[in-house]
Amino acid sequence: MFVRNAAAMDQLNQAAANSADIVSDIISTIRVTLRCEMTYPEAKKCGAAAGQALSNMATNNKPLQRQLMESEIRDCKSPIESIYLYLLASTNSKTNMAGLMLILNTIKDDDSLSKLLCTTETGQMLAGRVGEIFGESNDDEADEKTMLYVILEEIIQRGHLTLLLTTDPALEAYGLLNALAVYCNENPGSLVCSQIFDMSLLTAIARILTKCHDLLQNVWKSADDTELGDVGMDDIMAAHRSLASTVSILGTITTDIEQQLAVRVLDSGIVQQVIALLGLLSQNLPRIEKASTASTLPETESGLIKRLFMFKCSLIQIIGNISHNNTAAQNLIREQHGLALVLDHMRIDDNHPFIKEYAVVALRSLLENNPTSQAY
Repeated sequence: MFVRNAAAMDQLNQAAANSADIVSDIISTIRVTLRCEMTYPEAKKCGAAAGQALSNMATNNKPLQRQLMESEIRDCKSPIESIYLYLLASTNSKTNMAGLMLILNTIKDDDSLSKLLCTTETGQMLAGRVGEIFGESNDDEADEKTMLYVILEEIIQRGHLTLLLTTDPALEAYGLLNALAVYCNENPGSLVCSQIFDMSLLTAIARILTKCHDLLQNVWKSADDTELGDVGMDDIMAAHRSLASTVSILGTITTDIEQQLAVRVLDSGIVQQVIALLGLLSQNLPRIEKASTASTLPETESGLIKRLFMFKCSLIQIIGNISHNNTAAQNLIREQHGLALVLDHMRIDDNHPFIKEYAVVALRSLLENNPTSQAY
């Protein structure tokens, strides 16, 4: 009964509730009920009510928000015991939404609590879980996905995403990358990109590209087109999702790129990794030049993987974008054999429609006002 009363509580009663220590009772209720929600349907309902009560009590209650972040994130001895992760782990969507609302209300417009979320072990696990759920959701119109994105948008805007994409980012972080890709598409301005994409974030993106390259190289190392090497399908799908988001991000931020950001991109190693990936895909994805030739890939696991990684047009576009009116980029791309790769794609390929047109546009940027590249 007290849980349902707390769920309907208005702000005028928050102080009295805090002094009565109702919060600790609600947290205990959440932990107890969600542990047995699969066995007892009533426990699931009670857990949802308790989650909504906690979220309601914390709304516009900054002292309680900070208290919860400190006790359940900063000082949490076992990350999986955090009340935030309990709420997200529930099989009840109402409980999940209560947890997401609690997180959003806590970090919104609060740089210190947002940073606390992204710098502690428990907080990083929680933020990673938010990204994971976002990446796995296919319903772009669902309220839950909107809530997930708003939380990740808050983290991105405050420049804290780099704290989650550590010096060794995992390919399983595709949900975070997906949210960043959405953010870039919605905020394509060069000023916004320059503020968000510091050297640390760009270096993390370069490492994601490196991991995708190494994984695919391992997949295709076998001469037998039916084998995958030593890589599992889950890892391959994570690489596909990460690479799809990453090339979308790079395609957006390199379009009409501001000079300062262009310098950071060149220094981060991204260009070298884009070229290496384009080279690897060119070696392993067959080019179909005649309309009379079957353009289907073999119905093997290797053939399926090749269909997943049709990113050559996007990689060529990134090369063209970054080299536009940028002599340093033109020279770097030529020295890394990127110019030769672009020239090699000046042919029709039914497996990559319009790749010749992409190559023509990129070649114009690569050669413009560069006599050395023109003489290549």
